[in-house]
Parts: sequence; C-alpha cells; structure tokens
Amino acid sequence: MCCSVTLNNRFTLCNNHRELRVQLLKHEIAKCMGWLFKRGLTSALSGNLSVRVDDVVYISPTKVPRYRVRAEDVSVLTMKGDHLAGRSPSSEMPTHLAIYKVTDSKAIVHAHSRFATALSCLGADLQSPDVEGKQLLGRIPLIPYARPGTSELAEAVSSGIKGFRGALLENHGPVAVGADLEEAYIVAEGIERAAQLVFDLSLFSRR
Repeated sequence: MCCSVTLNNRFTLCNNHRELRVQLLKHEIAKCMGWLFKRGLTSALSGNLSVRVDDVVYISPTKVPRYRVRAEDVSVLTMKGDHLAGRSPSSEMPTHLAIYKVTDSKAIVHAHSRFATALSCLGADLQSPDVEGKQLLGRIPLIPYARPGTSELAEAVSSGIKGFRGALLENHGPVAVGADLEEAYIVAEGIERAAQLVFDLSLFSRR
C-alpha cells in the first residue's frame, strides 16, 4: 500500500505514484515513437521526441530503431543535460533543451517526414494552403541550416521557433512543439500534411 508523507500540513506525492506516472510517460514516449514510424514521419533511425516535466526531460534514445523503442530505453536528463537514467539520449538533445529554455512547450517532436523535409530543402517557410491547416499551424518558419546535434543548431532553432507551433530546419526536417506529447504529434502530422498539399498544388498548377 502506498503511503504519503506529511510535511507542514502538505502532502507530497507518494513515491509509488510518482514512479507509476514516470513509467506511464515513458510508455507514452515509446508508443509515440512507434506512431511516428508507422505514419511515415520518421525512418528507422531518424527523428526524436521529448517531454519536459518540471526540470526533468524524457527524450527518445539514440541508435535505437524507432519501431522498437521501449519504455526502459527512454533517456532521462536534467535541464542542464546531465544524464540520469535510460539509454544515451538523442543527438538532438541540445536543440530540445534549448527550445524548453525559451518557450512554454512541454513536448517536442522532431520528424523527418518526406514532404516537410523536401520543402525544408527548398529553403522556404511553410504556409498551409487550406483553412484547417492555417488554423492549426499558422506560419511555420524556416530555420537556416546548421549541422545537426550542434550548439549552433540549438541556438538557431530556439531563437527562430519562439511564437510559432513549429519550424522547418533547412535541409533537415520539421520540429513541432506542444503543451503535451499528443499536441506536438498533431502539429508534426499537420506540418507534413500541409507540405504535401503544397506539393500537390504545385503539380495541379503545371497542368
């Protein structure tokens, strides 16, 4: 049976309850990583996601195929980047931490989806052509190219994404943010759909 601790008439969270919530969060991260792969938003070894809870960040691991990430694989970090548990974190950890430091976001999805990545290689912002996409996304700005996993990329993304629901990393792919993992996932999927519509319309306009 779980026992809470009383301190100054305030109840702290029971350790068992806290551990259960952490495990559920890790399972959610692993499941979402699988969704990204199944939906074609990542390839086997590309893409990453994270969730921030207070000053702790839970992030997908590096070098684990996205279709078989397990809860125990999820890397646990401090906001300073100190590794607490799990496998080694994604190489994009600096970018995730930098975004959390300058926004109110609680979750980040970095996809490598086909159409959004292609658009990022053309060097243009994304404006969804349809009304639903406009309402969901607004403008998705292009972040100038910097080498993946570097402090230069982290700085560029954290300054360029403020005030937006996502961004396109030039020659790299989309980043989506949200109040929780589900919202960030929805935005990432929305960015890919908007990029595909841009492509489809370009084909129709050539007829």
